[in-house]
Amino acid sequence: MNCSSTLLSLIIAVVLLVSTAAAPTVLRIRTINGVLRVPLPNDDPNSTLSSILASAGINIDDDGDMKCQVGLPGRASSTLDLSPSGTDREKTAAELGLKHGSMITIVPPMDNTKTASESSTKSQNDAKENNDNRFDPFPDLAKSTSYSTASRRARALSRGVSRGMTYGDISRVRSTMHTVEPQSKGPLTRVYVCQVGAAKFQNHCIVNTPMKKQNLSSSTKRKKEELAKVENRVALLFGTINKERMDQSRKKARTSLSSAREDEKTCEVAKVHAIWEPPMQKPTLNGKHYDETCLLATYLGDTIGKSKKETATDRAVRVAGWLGLQPLGWMFSYADEDRHEDGDALPVHGRDAAVGAKLQIETMKLIGREEGCKFVTLTLDGRIGATEAFQLSDVCVQMTAENVLSPPVVDEALQSTRFIKLKDPVVVSGEEIKLLDSVLLIVNTAMLSHVGLYSGGVNAPIGGNVKKGSGALLVKTRKRILAALEQGNGALNELCDFDTLLALDSLIGREDSEKLCLLVRKYARGQKKGTMLDAHLKLSLQSVL
Repeated sequence: MNCSSTLLSLIIAVVLLVSTAAAPTVLRIRTINGVLRVPLPNDDPNSTLSSILASAGINIDDDGDMKCQVGLPGRASSTLDLSPSGTDREKTAAELGLKHGSMITIVPPMDNTKTASESSTKSQNDAKENNDNRFDPFPDLAKSTSYSTASRRARALSRGVSRGMTYGDISRVRSTMHTVEPQSKGPLTRVYVCQVGAAKFQNHCIVNTPMKKQNLSSSTKRKKEELAKVENRVALLFGTINKERMDQSRKKARTSLSSAREDEKTCEVAKVHAIWEPPMQKPTLNGKHYDETCLLATYLGDTIGKSKKETATDRAVRVAGWLGLQPLGWMFSYADEDRHEDGDALPVHGRDAAVGAKLQIETMKLIGREEGCKFVTLTLDGRIGATEAFQLSDVCVQMTAENVLSPPVVDEALQSTRFIKLKDPVVVSGEEIKLLDSVLLIVNTAMLSHVGLYSGGVNAPIGGNVKKGSGALLVKTRKRILAALEQGNGALNELCDFDTLLALDSLIGREDSEKLCLLVRKYARGQKKGTMLDAHLKLSLQSVL
């Protein structure tokens, strides 16, 4: 009996020893990503807390402010400091009372959450400050924040328990996208372009290749157009905004019983009276691409008339104001074949739309949103002189103000700039895209021809009255004005040229220039009787000419 009981005791002891060896101490470690189960290193109760966490793949040195608690959340012990300066990381499992199934809870970095919240708040404040300083040409279309900022913030807030964005978050992010749709009409119904100024502009675009006399032949003369080199240029348009009847074709017979015409539909039209080319233009890529910086760098609506050093563009706007003109748009030339390579030819590409939108924004800063939005873009084929008129859509101008458009950088490898890349996606026909066809950014505008009041008239020289590069008066122009001054009042007819008045402005001084412009303005508008130069102005002109 004693032997059997002793044998049973030995068997139980062996079973207990085997079960104890086969079942090591397992600890649970709760992190922000879930619960990990790790065995106690070497099943040694003297294992330190840092070695236990290292066996779970947690490097406490990565985060110097890491903290943990022993026990379940809500029923945990005091917080243990795992920073390099703390002593809790060297405490053993026995000292912490860890046994099989015990839980170690990694405390979420509250400071990091606070920092992220503060960073998010700071970014929102910075974005709000930038939006407050930003000029919105069309406030109804403006977005309070960009898509990139809204998307980044939504992803940051979704990190945590929810692990993703809700439908509400996605809807709020989508609301920051612009919706691009074809715009049927703009604020202007038609535009009258000065035919004299357009012809002069095209003449300045053509650079004739010098040819020796002995090489001239009949075949060479036939190929004159092929020898002509085109350097694309830009110009600023000055004119007036007028109202006229919508239907110009019908002419009603009027009698004493006829009703007034106030009930007829009217429309707003732009009349271009002067086309001004900025001096010192430097087209790139051997003249293929125009130099837009000569306008964008100097045409700043909120600084015109306020800066200490007056630029050529500032002087042009000032002289135009004395003549009763305002900026109406801009004009550029092109000579590349890709704009007419297919049936759906488009002279305005993405780069042109971005430049025009920037100029329109500066015009709206200068004369106000209501008048500045009446802005046209004229395109001229430098080879044949074909001209078309367009207006930019409201959403194009607003997206440019919000820096959504990313105009391409022109180089030899770039064949076409019709499609423009976007920094943030937009919605087109219900789809999100980041490559936009520039045809969606323009509005076709009817164009008619007329002779501008300050173009020099139909008898003006095709090459203009000033030097193309510097804008200074030509010698023959000086002689012609001097001869007209000696003949009497014929000088005012010669002075009805914007380029001539602008060149004289830098010679005779601002006060005399203003008086001269007011006289020319009256003369050009038909008040010729009694409008004449006084002795002081004549003497001033003769002294500088």
